[in-house]
Formats: sequence, structure tokens, C-alpha cells
Amino acid sequence: MSGAGAAPAPEAPAASRSTLAERLLAVPITARGAGLAAAALALLAAGWVWGYPELAAIGAAAALACVAAGSVIAARPRLSVERTVHPDRVSVGHTATVQLNVTNAGRWRAVNARAVDAYGGTGVETRRVAVPLARLRPGKSAGASYTITAERRGVVDAGPLGIGKRDLLGLAATAGNFGPSGRLWIHPRLHQLARTPDGLARSLEGTADKIEQGSQTFHALREYVIGDELRHVHWRTSARIGKLMVKEHLDTSLPTVAIAIDDRPGSWPAEPVPNPLKDPFEAACEAAYSVLTACFRAEYHAALVPASGATVSGAGRDSYGDLLAELTPNATDTLDAYVARLTAARYGDTLVWITGTEPPTDRLALLKRAYPTVIAVHLATGLPASASLVGGLPTVRAADGDQFAAAWNSGGTRL
Repeated sequence: MSGAGAAPAPEAPAASRSTLAERLLAVPITARGAGLAAAALALLAAGWVWGYPELAAIGAAAALACVAAGSVIAARPRLSVERTVHPDRVSVGHTATVQLNVTNAGRWRAVNARAVDAYGGTGVETRRVAVPLARLRPGKSAGASYTITAERRGVVDAGPLGIGKRDLLGLAATAGNFGPSGRLWIHPRLHQLARTPDGLARSLEGTADKIEQGSQTFHALREYVIGDELRHVHWRTSARIGKLMVKEHLDTSLPTVAIAIDDRPGSWPAEPVPNPLKDPFEAACEAAYSVLTACFRAEYHAALVPASGATVSGAGRDSYGDLLAELTPNATDTLDAYVARLTAARYGDTLVWITGTEPPTDRLALLKRAYPTVIAVHLATGLPASASLVGGLPTVRAADGDQFAAAWNSGGTRL
């Protein structure tokens, strides 16, 4: 015998209901299409129930229009998109060009759609660019390009290409993304510095000597390239890995400059800045990039050591610029931990400390044990430009990158 009553039917799981709702919401029907579909059902029902064939015929025509719109949207175009960003690294104030080449990889249908490319990133407002793409026949290609102006330091991502389709009556619409994205690194604005922060006497040949003799020392192993001397081949390693490896030497007679950006939030007080381009932290990145470039021109070795821990040393100029493009004042290390890391690692013989608050002269005096030359740079809104000795340390003060370059060139590195 059964119980007192039939058991109620189990409810559909919540996950199933949500999946069904998501599928319904994903149907590419516009508000106009939804209204016409509802009207078509109402007319068909009214014509059937009340016996009005005219209403049923109108409803059938409306339903046929909805089906036709769906068939137009259902076929996803097959597009091949090639993208290049040239150059992919620029400084503030310069421009880069994004080049697109779109090919219809389909066999039968032409593509007639709206294409929009978007670019934006950290500190850069997202912008959209229309890409002409009309009646692109199978196998045919269409090219387009646009320019990005580097208005502010940061990393800009361009793409992917967005394609939108809509039927003639506007009943259904769909959109999709095609092709890869491209990345543009915007390096800080560069200021010409007439002085290098070596703090050492120049030799008659124009370089700075730190040792009396024997300036070449082993640095690393690298793969052999045509032109290398065979006497530099490291035969034991070459035999082990199966390809020629040569010893790369480092000229230790040249200064090694470490640029320490104190990118801890407490070093850059949150103050209202009328012009974001005059933000003191932007000036700090400009100062670091300008000092690094001056070192590269003098063929000095350089290291960029922010408090956040992402250190670049012994790399190409682009690597330093990329790190500065991505840098934000969000380091979590304490001042003591940062100073301890700089002391233990000893990244060079000259240290340039860049901060947004009063330089910690007591800590910098301790760093002189590891770095014979220490230069402090203080950047803050409204700070008068100057270069003077503070607690025995050369200290450069400025409000922006232009003032920093002027104060630096006036003698800040030779006090």
C-alpha cells in the first residue's frame, strides 16, 4: 500500500535552473527581436483559437522573420587576424602603430560585419577604434591600421578584434573576438642628463678605473656565435651539452650603478595632483629611466632595484624600461628589509636612492658601507629644485622630471 499521499516531485537542482537561465540569456536576440517573437506567438494563438486566419498569417510572417534573423546570426564567420604593434616599446610622447590584417578563412560566405578594436591598460583609458570590414569575400584579406599616442607610462593591450553581426531588421545580434592581442610598453619620459652617477675619477681614455690592473673577470657562459675567439670556448661544458659554449667576461673597471626606487606606498603620500602626468611617482620613474640611459651611454653596468623585489641587472635597455612601465607604488617590504636587501646583495658601487618623502639619511649612511657613493633623490609636488649636501650625502630635490634633470645637471652628482 502507498502512503497517505503521493510524494511531491523533486525540484530541479539550482545548478540546472541557473544553466538554463544562462542559455536563454545567451540567445543573441535584441529587444526588438524578443518583442516580435512574443507578438508572433500571440498572433498565432489568437488566430488559432478565435478562427482568424489573417492573424495567424501575420503571426507566421513574424515568426518567419525571427527564424531568418536567427539563421543569419547563427553562422559564425571564420576569420584569421594577424596583428603587429610597431614599435612595441615607446617612451611617453611618442606614437606606435597597430597594423591589422583580416582574412576570411571561410569557403562559401562573405563576411559583412562591424569590427571594433579596443586598446587600454594600466593608467590608460580604454578606447575603441572602428575597423572597416564590409563584404569580405572568402579567401580575401582586408588591412587596417591606427595609431596609439603614448600619453602616460604604462602597459597597453590592443585587441582582440571584436566582430559584431546584426540582421537587416535588427532582430538578432551577436559579437565575438578574433585573433590575438598585442602589447605596447610605454616607457617613462626620457630626460637628457649631462652627468653620470659614477662618483669616480675618469681615466685619460674616458672611462672610470676602480682597480689598477686586471679589469676582465668571468661573468657567464653563453652559446658560441660566429666571430668569438676559440680560446674563450669552455670545452668541458661544450662536451657535456653538445654545443659550443664560450666564456663571457665582464669589464670590472667600469662603474656599476644601482638605482633604488622606494616604491612602498608610504614613500608616496596620496596628494591631489591637478595633472596626473605631474605625479611625483611618474617623475621618479622618469628620473630612474634617465639615469639608466645615461649609464648605458657611458657603457656602465646598471641595476634597477625597486622595493617590490623585481630586480633587473645586466639586461638590455628594454628590460629596464618594461619594469618601469609596470611599476606601481605597492611594495610590501619595510624600510629596514629594503635596506638590508640592498646591503646584502651589493648591486654596485654607486647607489641612487629615489623616494617621495624626506630621504632617510641615517639609513643611507649605513648603505655607504656597501656603496661608496650614495646619491639621494627627493621628488614631491611643489618641491623647489635644488642640489645640496644633506648629512654628507648629495641630495637632489625636484617637483617633476624636467626640474630633476636641471638640478642633476647643475652638479647634483658631484657634490
